[in-house]
Amino acid sequence: MSATSIPSDEQRRQLPASEVWDGPPVVLVHDWIGGVHGAERVLKELSTLFPAAPILALMADLRVVRALGMDPARVHQSYLGRVPNAIGLRKVMLPFFADAVQTLDVGDASLIVSSSHAVAKTVPHRSYQRHLSYVYSPMRYAHDLLPQYLREVPPILRPWFRGVLRKLAVWDVATAQRVARYVGISRAVAERIWRTYRRHAAVVHPPVDVESIPLGTTASPDYYVAVSRLAPYKRLDLAVAAAARLGRRLIIVGDGPERGRLEAVARAEGGARLVEFAGRVPEAEKFTLLGGARALLFPGEEDFGIVGVEALATGVPVVALGRGGMLDIVGAGARPLLGAGVSAAPGGILVGEQTADAMAQGMKALEGGPAPDRSACRELALRFATPRFRRRMLTLARRTLEQA
Repeated sequence: MSATSIPSDEQRRQLPASEVWDGPPVVLVHDWIGGVHGAERVLKELSTLFPAAPILALMADLRVVRALGMDPARVHQSYLGRVPNAIGLRKVMLPFFADAVQTLDVGDASLIVSSSHAVAKTVPHRSYQRHLSYVYSPMRYAHDLLPQYLREVPPILRPWFRGVLRKLAVWDVATAQRVARYVGISRAVAERIWRTYRRHAAVVHPPVDVESIPLGTTASPDYYVAVSRLAPYKRLDLAVAAAARLGRRLIIVGDGPERGRLEAVARAEGGARLVEFAGRVPEAEKFTLLGGARALLFPGEEDFGIVGVEALATGVPVVALGRGGMLDIVGAGARPLLGAGVSAAPGGILVGEQTADAMAQGMKALEGGPAPDRSACRELALRFATPRFRRRMLTLARRTLEQA
């Protein structure tokens, strides 16, 4: 299987008994199933760990459910799922999320396992039921990213949406005690859970099928690579400008609305011939490009950043902003960097500022240091292998049931 392939039913049946739930009834709750993305892949893994659990969601694209290898009969949607093109209209329907999640019925399950970046963690349940919530982040558009979210709303609607989101934020905090045990996808998210809900959270990183990713073999790599959806918050403009200023070749894998602007940045920095846009590529080609690079450039701040693990699995280091989930992946326990500092980390280089100059300094620091040890990079990636996720989540599920 590739790192992002879906295990077949036969492969699931072959999982060790220690990696499949054998306890009382469980129900899974997810915000919405709208694409084959990171959160949905975690849900898929949870559905494998708890094979008899029904899956509740505000809305779901059943084509995506099938693509993930899950049985659509397991999925039960709220009334929002009856709206045509519900997934595409989810931003418009945001004011109804708090009401819709209250209509999801967890039945008599002993344990609720939610997979939440919005309202799944608020699902109502009876006092004797225990709730374990795997959180990608508290609702950032209702909390710390409210101003950025409102910029995407038409000006005439902003006052109304601001009021809706403020009420949603208050409700989100007020319902935080419905969860017996929180789990964050990174230390950064665990800290955000504490700031938002005043609740401690364990950290269990998302699963990556590291063992299926081939180790790169290029002896003298001559390019950097960035792998990402081309969206503004990914800040790939900084990677483009840094590569152009240093005269380094950069291959960008992925597509999105920022492509035209990124091409303009490359031209403006005099690097039009150095920056190549590969677009979307098959998984095998992605890993070939990663494995042949000097390093992965990761200038954005993410809650985790699976592509960083994938780069390390190919034996390639990462030059990243020293904040967010990359501290767990590249820093192996490092603290956030402030200012213009550049720090060597076990998995590459961390930079302290989200600027093109800082990224360029990080690239020069990597080139001026010892040659990366591919085997050591891969060893770091194995910390995020799927079996570890399974064992940790099953252990936490049992502990949540035992919690008084």
